[in-house]
Amino acid sequence: MKRILMCFLIALMTTGGFAKTKVITSIFPVADIVSNIVKDKAEVKFAIPVNANPHTFEPTPKQAKMIADADIFIGISKQFDGWMEKFLKKDAKVYYILKRPANPHIWLSFRKSYSIITTTKRIFVKLDKKNLHFYEKNAREYAREINEVYKVYLDKFSKLNSKNIIQYHPAWEYLAIDLKLKTIGVIYTGESKRVKIQQLTEILERGKKFGADALLCRIGTKDKIIDIYKRELNLKVVELDPIGDPNSKDRNTYLNLMIFNCERIYQALSR
Repeated sequence: MKRILMCFLIALMTTGGFAKTKVITSIFPVADIVSNIVKDKAEVKFAIPVNANPHTFEPTPKQAKMIADADIFIGISKQFDGWMEKFLKKDAKVYYILKRPANPHIWLSFRKSYSIITTTKRIFVKLDKKNLHFYEKNAREYAREINEVYKVYLDKFSKLNSKNIIQYHPAWEYLAIDLKLKTIGVIYTGESKRVKIQQLTEILERGKKFGADALLCRIGTKDKIIDIYKRELNLKVVELDPIGDPNSKDRNTYLNLMIFNCERIYQALSR
């Protein structure tokens, strides 16, 4: 009996101890970034399915249970994914990356994604001091990976003659700034509001005056406004993915998601 107990304890020690810390995030890109920092020190999951809209998602009982099982919740902001708190267990630790953002879509920006890395590192350094250097090293290396991809696309986009775009949704605001694109206007300004007809007309007029080369929207977006803009401005409609898909071949990591979106925009603007 003693021998069996000793073997069990040795097995626990060699596999890193008892149950891993369970981390939950709302969306896949944030979960993937967190995973690159904590690696095997925690089990990281995301709550919102890749085919769901983060703004309108309601968890099923199974998904609610997954949230309730988490020890740590890392959210974007209370306004964006704070609804998840009501499903967490009482002693779960809650952290937000932003306080009151005007635009929560920081994961769709090379530069703003660093705040997700920094926050994750700070959380785990505080909770697991003995592995401080592990988290710091992973954060440093992953930030370097992101920056290398960013530099490639910053260079590619700098060589384009025209970079005027229209955004269907402000999700792409930070990425447009990263890549030094010029946004002529934004059609869909929030979760339930669309700009007034007068403003839509003004965007159309600016597009005609300054030239609009592409309209950025989410994959599968159907709207007559897009059809009108496409026809009137002779622009390209670029369908992008805001949250990725771990089961896809080209969007199965955060970095691959960024490459996928940047490449689609670049190809549209370079034709």
